[in-house]
Amino acid sequence: MTLEHDLAGGAHVGVDVLVDPDLCIGSGDCVRLVPGAFQIDEDQGVSVPQDGAATADIDLLVRAAQGCPTQAIRVVRDGAVLHASN
Repeated sequence: MTLEHDLAGGAHVGVDVLVDPDLCIGSGDCVRLVPGAFQIDEDQGVSVPQDGAATADIDLLVRAAQGCPTQAIRVVRDGAVLHASN
C-alpha cells in the first residue's frame, strides 16, 4: 500500500508498507505496536496495512517490521528501503 502525506512546507513523502501474506502468521505484534497502521484480517489470519500508516511514526513502523517474527513487513520511504526481510 503506497501512502502519501503532507509535511510542513507541502512536500509529499511516499511511504510503502507491505505485508507478505505468505510469510505473515498473524501474531499481531505489529498491531499492538502501531494499531493505526496495521489490522489483522480475521478471514485470512494475516496483518494488513491501514491508511493510518501514512501518519504513523516511521520509527515505530520500522520497529514493527524488525519485530515481526516472520519478517513479513517491508517499509519503504521515498524509494529507500528502511526494512525488508533478509
